[in-house]
Amino acid sequence: MNITTDIRNMIVTMLAEGSPVWFVAGMVKMSNHDVYLVGREAGYPDKARLRRAVWAARNRALQAA
Repeated sequence: MNITTDIRNMIVTMLAEGSPVWFVAGMVKMSNHDVYLVGREAGYPDKARLRRAVWAARNRALQAA
């Protein structure tokens, strides 16, 4: 599974917004299982952990700029 950082961030963001795994998988053209694994690394199904992961990624990008 070769996923770019942009795709990974998009998956985590969509899951944090409440989109179901099957919907996100269709949007990024990946299998449900692969999307679930990416989400699981970021804290899925706990939406609060997903939101914190999204905010942390945004803060890292702002500090790097």
